[in-house]
Amino acid sequence: MKKRVNPRRRPATEADVKRAKDDAVKEAVHLSSAIFLTVLVDKFNGSDHIADIWSEVNKLSEEVIEHRVSVADLVHVLKTEYDIIL
Repeated sequence: MKKRVNPRRRPATEADVKRAKDDAVKEAVHLSSAIFLTVLVDKFNGSDHIADIWSEVNKLSEEVIEHRVSVADLVHVLKTEYDIIL
């Protein structure tokens, strides 16, 4: 007997995969920003500059989403120039 195939099932296209990847990047940036800004305000009294910091973080996040800056490059700079290992 031949196995029945669900007629509603369709394979993922390259566009579907790209969209899922982009959505995951946006979500990761969003969550990381929330964590980073909360620590900055709570532990380092960053409330005086929080709006400016948020603007810059948001700008860099958009550049990552638009693939103008890679996260790998950011991680490399943090490691080599600031000795921060993520």
